[in-house]
Amino acid sequence: MKFLQVLIAETLKSHQHNFHNKLIYFSLLVWPSLLFVTSYYSFKPFNLSESSSLSSYMSVNQITMFLLTGYLGYIFFWSLVQSAWGMSYERQAGTLELIFLTPVSRIVVMFSRAAGNLIEAVWLFTVFTLLVLVVTGNAGNIHWWNVPLGLLLLSISAIVWGGFLNIVFLFSRDAGILFTIFEEPMQFFSGVRIPVLAFPLWGKIIALIFPLTYVLDIFRDLILNGKGILELTGQFTVLFGVLALLTVISVTLLKKAEKHAKETGNMVLF
Repeated sequence: MKFLQVLIAETLKSHQHNFHNKLIYFSLLVWPSLLFVTSYYSFKPFNLSESSSLSSYMSVNQITMFLLTGYLGYIFFWSLVQSAWGMSYERQAGTLELIFLTPVSRIVVMFSRAAGNLIEAVWLFTVFTLLVLVVTGNAGNIHWWNVPLGLLLLSISAIVWGGFLNIVFLFSRDAGILFTIFEEPMQFFSGVRIPVLAFPLWGKIIALIFPLTYVLDIFRDLILNGKGILELTGQFTVLFGVLALLTVISVTLLKKAEKHAKETGNMVLF
């Protein structure tokens, strides 16, 4: 019950603080849409026939679907990187005390904050994705019965990722470098616009760092290939292992940071 109350409170706070202007919704649609269009047309100058090297890693007939699913997943995760970056502004505004003085568990606040920012940040691009599917005639290629499970998987994974980032950004002196590390490399290496299998070995190793890599792999199999849960048992096991590890790291880091703050009076851990 407490989690639900905190979630509602964080959602309302996020709406009032981050979505107070209609232009913000405009940017939430235009910016990711431009990314999608740019990525789509970047493929056009190359050989997209079945004889192309790209066909070794993905179906060249599914480029639109590959990019749409990639950017949909990316928007879920990117929105929470942006949310975590807001911690740096709270540090500058001197409002971090609200987090430490709350009677609610800090870990609940961190994950509720992530969940509260997610829904409003992603719904517009989700609608855009549906419109593109209809306009391009690809709506019939989607395995719609797997869509609820795929979106639930995206949401849970993004919230765990967002909670982890909130804690990392909360105790960081300079969130700028962390934003740079987590934002653009995640888009490039996680298979959003380029299949992970097409990377050299060092690129594949970097891809394993980001949970979005595992999520997109499962999401595309569910939505584009129509695979069931039993067929993806191994991939689900790996993903849930990664999410469990992130949760453990989040709890451990938060406890360590709180202990450090109590002993030194300094909320900067690193």
